[in-house]
Amino acid sequence: MENFKTDLTITTPTETISASKSGDYREVFKVRQEVHAGIGHNTFIEILEPNTTAGQSGIKDAKSLMIRNVGRVGAEIQIELNEWADGSSTPDTVAGLSYQSYLLASGDFLFLPNLRQANFRTDVNSLGNGYTLSNQVPDANMYVAVDNPQAGSAQLVAEAIDGSETDIDVDDGDFFFVGDIIRVENEVMEVTAISGNTLTVIRGAYGSSATSHSDDTALRYSFFNAYADYDKYSVAQSDSSGRFKCSNFFGYARSAGVADGLVAGSVCGKFYQSGFQELGLSGITATTESGLTASTAYQFTIAVDGGSAYDLDVTTSTNTKFGGSDGVIRKIQDALDAAYYASGNLFEKRVTVGIVGGDVRFTSGQHLSTSAIALGDSSGGDTDIWGVGRIPAVANAEAPVGARLPEDAVYDKATGVRSENLSALFYDDGKGNISGACSGTINYKTGAIDLNGCPPNGEFVVSAAYGSAHSGENRYSGTDGNSISKISGRSTNSKIYTTIEVVALQ
Repeated sequence: MENFKTDLTITTPTETISASKSGDYREVFKVRQEVHAGIGHNTFIEILEPNTTAGQSGIKDAKSLMIRNVGRVGAEIQIELNEWADGSSTPDTVAGLSYQSYLLASGDFLFLPNLRQANFRTDVNSLGNGYTLSNQVPDANMYVAVDNPQAGSAQLVAEAIDGSETDIDVDDGDFFFVGDIIRVENEVMEVTAISGNTLTVIRGAYGSSATSHSDDTALRYSFFNAYADYDKYSVAQSDSSGRFKCSNFFGYARSAGVADGLVAGSVCGKFYQSGFQELGLSGITATTESGLTASTAYQFTIAVDGGSAYDLDVTTSTNTKFGGSDGVIRKIQDALDAAYYASGNLFEKRVTVGIVGGDVRFTSGQHLSTSAIALGDSSGGDTDIWGVGRIPAVANAEAPVGARLPEDAVYDKATGVRSENLSALFYDDGKGNISGACSGTINYKTGAIDLNGCPPNGEFVVSAAYGSAHSGENRYSGTDGNSISKISGRSTNSKIYTTIEVVALQ
């Protein structure tokens, strides 16, 4: 890969306006074509025909495209596109080919950042907004049936298969991509190759067991966290290291037909905020005396994320202040950390305790929809901590605050002005990169998503657009194209030829 940078600067007597674009490319495509004089030559000479197969006059994609008239006289540039019938239909539908015409004087140029371009007949609807998801919760099963939204029919295994067969016949292979993780009953399979309606798969993948399946068994898109076995979690969530990946966009944006895939730049999501409970104190600082007795064992119960209560034993040091390296909060945190690694109701359930807004807060380390903290009386053993010193009676503690989704927008307290809650959202840049509340990548064609830097054990909701002309990859077909399919030119001068140069980075 090589790097490129494109700069455009407009300078006037009063100001300078500039913009730039950079990225990576594999090769430079450059062609010069002399085009005939205009009178008596009403047709165009083809200069470039983008397509999915590399060739002398074709490119598969372009991250920068410049069309320049390097001749002495004017030129007419014709760009062939698909016309979409109605941007209000779902999914969008194609009406056929249409053409854009541009006049370029000698030395003038057109610059395009990519090949994505389409026409449509109505002027009030979008070609990038077919089906929409807004704060959609992924299916709790972590799989959905492979369905055809247009035909309304489920996709099924097209043969009885035994426990070792790796070439699986299905109703329609167009619904699948290499790398897909699918589920047949309780067996997980990974697609490694596709030939027509036959999928070559790895059997018994991700901790599942290979077994036999009857003909016409339902096929499912699976979207458990592929950084772990399929049954490690009960919902689609990040792992304890803040990672998540799956091979499809939670079963959405697959149609095996027109408008397949996601719309670039439309993907967004947010994680649940952790549940917590506070003691109901005020004015607490690190130097505040707790009122507990030094070198004494205390006990209270804590239930995390809806689990059973756990008897937490805490022994104070000679430092009975709330703060400090051996203070009361530190001793409670040490006990919570030890319970994280020990068998019991807090195993692998992270909890943090600290001073927040002058109160002592216990916060779940998980960002699940079930994230919660519930403090309670000791069940016996060591001295009950409630009602000792500054610690209130358990009945006077603040009510638990459960997990909740952050708002999509925030409002300035003084002005009421709305702004996006960007710190809580992850989103894509239209180039397959995800940033914000986490980082990662998204494949607009397959929906495969890979996230890193997520809140640990984080459950999330997603938003996106699909089922539109601008969904998925570049398509040049006359039946569902969403990109430039041909660039042609002619001279506008009746006597003199001109030359058109096209430069593309792909």
